[in-house]
Amino acid sequence: MSRVSSLYRLQSTDDEIDRCHIRLREIETALKDTEAVLHCRSILAEAEARLQAARAAAKTAEHTAAAHQAKLEEAQKGLYGGSVRNPKELQDRQSEVESLDRYRPILEDRLLDAMVEVEQAELGGEAASRELARVEALGASKNADLLEEQKQLLERIERLEAEREAASADVPVEDRGVYGHLRDTRGGLAVALLQDDSCAACGLIQANSVRQTIRIGAELTRCRQCGRILYAG
Repeated sequence: MSRVSSLYRLQSTDDEIDRCHIRLREIETALKDTEAVLHCRSILAEAEARLQAARAAAKTAEHTAAAHQAKLEEAQKGLYGGSVRNPKELQDRQSEVESLDRYRPILEDRLLDAMVEVEQAELGGEAASRELARVEALGASKNADLLEEQKQLLERIERLEAEREAASADVPVEDRGVYGHLRDTRGGLAVALLQDDSCAACGLIQANSVRQTIRIGAELTRCRQCGRILYAG
């Protein structure tokens, strides 16, 4: 195996490892909370906040109505209990009872509205919770496939790393240094194929003498334009 073919074999293995790692990162992203799940969680949080506010409002309305009823009963007791005999004071008590009695339905309506709001908020929360569970279940089914693919990719990378170690053993230390530098500075492509007498990476047509040297493969021939190592295949 020539020097260049050894490097090309190493690059092919590295490229496959890179593709596996890219896919692994995509899977890791997909396994995180999806947009649909986040949206459902946001709706559920809003529903829970609405329910909490509705319950607080209903409690306030209930306390207000109860306090008003107690006040009305106290006024009625003072009016009809016989402890007040002064006509003017009796008239004032009568007016107070009537006023309190007129306001009572308003407070009862407010309490009823508050209770209805609590019921609607509870229904909204239950619906949001069911939808979140449904979306999470769909995600779990999808995630099962992704987890299996993730496992296969990790096993594939392990095999490729062993292949890379074997391929690297066939490459001289100096050549590995050149290869590593080119991969770092040429977008991961250190070795370019010679296609139709041109560098497949940058398109520069190679001179006839250069093409002959590339095809022999006994030494590393680099493209004069992009600097990559050329391989005839």
